[in-house]
Amino acid sequence: MGRIRFGRGLLVLACLATVLAGVRAGTVPVQRSAESGPGTVRIMPLGASSTVGKGSPETAGYRGPLQELLARDGLDVDLVGSLRDGPDSVPDRDHEGRSGITLEAMEPRVAEWVRKARPDIILLHNGTNDLLQGASAPEAADLLEGVLEEIVSVSDAHVVVAGVWAPLPGDRRDREEFERLSAVVVAGFWERGHPMRFVDATDLLGPDEVGDGLHPNTEGYRRIAEMWEREILDVLNHGSGSAGQ
Repeated sequence: MGRIRFGRGLLVLACLATVLAGVRAGTVPVQRSAESGPGTVRIMPLGASSTVGKGSPETAGYRGPLQELLARDGLDVDLVGSLRDGPDSVPDRDHEGRSGITLEAMEPRVAEWVRKARPDIILLHNGTNDLLQGASAPEAADLLEGVLEEIVSVSDAHVVVAGVWAPLPGDRRDREEFERLSAVVVAGFWERGHPMRFVDATDLLGPDEVGDGLHPNTEGYRRIAEMWEREILDVLNHGSGSAGQ
């Protein structure tokens, strides 16, 4: 711990935009289950309690609003993951979010989750619980690198990594340092030709968009859904993507 490591035997990540262009043309198959139709983009929400939707169960957190936005954009989307919960008003309730999970706990398990789900895009948000449990920013960023390494060892999905959006108690500098180092980790993958992107979420939510001091409320999750929508559309519209925002 305490330093950022790169090059743990990374495998090649395919350019998602190229894949999706082929999908639209009917020449490149996406990874899909029997339930996913031709041209469907499989998206895996991956993370902790904010992925589950704590603070706004009536919308399944950001998952309900995100589906509304992507449907408005004309995208055919299938959320994937081994877990399923949320209200009947949310049409697709699949995800891979576990309340309380840390990057450290995720690392030995994430490859199997991704292998089974076979996503085209992964929306990864984690690290909050590591920081809350006392991990330093460099330690948490090192754990993030380990999680990403596990993902790319089994999948060519395009990974969108969002930083911590919760207003953590204590010194804001730890959170900001984790954001900075997370961007460095993602840049390390991207510089080796892997289309992966990082979104700094430090200032994403306003005070009135956090319900319990840690988790977003309904309006906060809508803000998060808009962030994910922008990133997904940017992947589709601009090719291989970028290391950070």
